[in-house]
Amino acid sequence: MFGRSRRSQVPALDELVVSSVEVLELGLPVTRVVRWRDGWTYLAAVERDASQPVLVHFQDVLVLDPGLARLPLRRAQVAIRAIRVGTVGPWAVLGPYTTRIVEQMLGDGTLDRKQDGMLRDLPEDGSPGSRPDPEPWSLRDVVAWNVQHPRTYQVPEDTSGVIPGTLAKLVFLPDEGIGERMWVLVTEVDGDRMVGVLDNDPAAVVGLLAGDRVEFERRHVLDLDTRPTG
Repeated sequence: MFGRSRRSQVPALDELVVSSVEVLELGLPVTRVVRWRDGWTYLAAVERDASQPVLVHFQDVLVLDPGLARLPLRRAQVAIRAIRVGTVGPWAVLGPYTTRIVEQMLGDGTLDRKQDGMLRDLPEDGSPGSRPDPEPWSLRDVVAWNVQHPRTYQVPEDTSGVIPGTLAKLVFLPDEGIGERMWVLVTEVDGDRMVGVLDNDPAAVVGLLAGDRVEFERRHVLDLDTRPTG
């Protein structure tokens, strides 16, 4: 599906990769790496709208960040990390996805929100990260709730078409307070089990932030939305 080789690897030193002026000339650190079907991209978190891709040999990127030699990826995987002055967070590897989903995540702010969440977890000046202490929460079994309230609590009749890239609305229940309905971008589907990325910051669920990983099941899906394939 993603090419002949699916094993994790890094480019050869003389292999051509795509980077940007922000990385190569302005010296911004690489915080996003994408292994496409036929190549690699190394980008900074802040890329100007008018920025143009730059084709260079992998060894030219390694001169700026030798640690990239220790970041093997499979095809259609994305690696991101958060960086604050003096503090570099670990790489998080996402996927593999379809090419369409990778392009979507780069363009619609999904990776921005994920990296914002990672940045809040980074220590600053030796202090703990700025993420609030998490409070317990759970997900409502909306299928069971629909049985009790069939006229006022509608759920999808069929969730078999859910694939990575689908938005699923879930009901998050803090231990104290009212439930909160939020969208999660599905990234993995394995039978009834799914994994996604929270698409917005909660108002009521303390310690959960946009970009966080959420595991759920089909019985938790209140609504579905498919983003444009663009």
